[in-house]
Amino acid sequence: MAPLCRMKSIYRFLLWVLLLPTISLAQEPEEKLRIEGYLKDLINFTLVEDSDSLIIDNLVHNRLNFFWYATEKFSANIELRTRFLSGDLARNVPVYGQVVDVNNDYFDLSYTYDNDQVVFHSMIDRLNLKWNEASWELKVGRQRINWGVNVAWNPNDIFNAYSLYDFDYEERPGTDAIRFQKFIGYAGGYEIAIKMADSWEDLIAAGMYKWNIKGYDLQALGGIMKNNLTVGGGWAGNLGLVGFKGEFNYFHALSNQERNAFLASVSFDYSLKNSLYFNGSFFYNSYANNTGNILLMSPANIDVRSLSPYKMNTFLQSSYVFHPLISGGLMLLYYPSASGIFLNPSITLSALNNFDIDLISQIFIQQYTNQLFSGYLRLKYSF
Repeated sequence: MAPLCRMKSIYRFLLWVLLLPTISLAQEPEEKLRIEGYLKDLINFTLVEDSDSLIIDNLVHNRLNFFWYATEKFSANIELRTRFLSGDLARNVPVYGQVVDVNNDYFDLSYTYDNDQVVFHSMIDRLNLKWNEASWELKVGRQRINWGVNVAWNPNDIFNAYSLYDFDYEERPGTDAIRFQKFIGYAGGYEIAIKMADSWEDLIAAGMYKWNIKGYDLQALGGIMKNNLTVGGGWAGNLGLVGFKGEFNYFHALSNQERNAFLASVSFDYSLKNSLYFNGSFFYNSYANNTGNILLMSPANIDVRSLSPYKMNTFLQSSYVFHPLISGGLMLLYYPSASGIFLNPSITLSALNNFDIDLISQIFIQQYTNQLFSGYLRLKYSF
């Protein structure tokens, strides 16, 4: 048996081992097993400039999260994401099922059914075992390794970068990896993570050290990402009453097919007593080529260097609670190097404790490119 097939067989066996507690729920003490999730329906209307038709799609999205606390030191986590897509894209894009089936990482833990009318997609995006002992923790399996500190763009997030424009995936993608963490004092410690891979082109392995100086949380990291040596750092603190965060990473290419890159982002945020919140950020990406439409970027194979196709990016976000049941927000992105603007207004009605209604729109305007408008109605029931 080939090594990859053998590893996949082992991983599937591990899946069944983790599923066993949920199958035998009646035999387990109630406090050892926690189940949560949600059910969403998202209706999308999209209009592209110079297009004669309105694109209408519907997405039914279910998520199930299982947490098993076997002992005080040992726990397991499985999270299943299932989507049912129908509408114009499912009917008119022949490979839409392949477009949807992304973020599988090293192991293929998904199932896709596409009959040219609808697309059914189900994927396990969390599957891990965790062992913790006093001040250290070891986690093995599909997990989220988030090293970024900023809200918008995270140059330090080298393991599982995500698209800022994918608002309907709050949990963000995970990665198949081994991660060791050691906690030291207040906000200090170090960790080492290794992503599973078959080649240098896919390998990500790095270490990070954290410490605190005069109210600032600092971090430094280094390692290898997809045949690039990388080194970077970040900070989070305050300038008076204003939050001040930043992070940067340099990538040194180890092959002639790649090129060096420098990424950096800095942000400021401030909250008023009346709940009005502001966040402003700037992101520079030397790897970008200043071409393309951000909303048409494929989430497949995305890494931290492809967070935006533009070298210079600015971000402004504001939110406000109008009423205990109604809140709204506005996200504005301006791309000076591409003469582009992205607007993302939203409003949320919390009709019940576990039921939300969202109205969301995405508007992209760029010179020499067709303008795009999308409107969304989302119903979400959490349990």
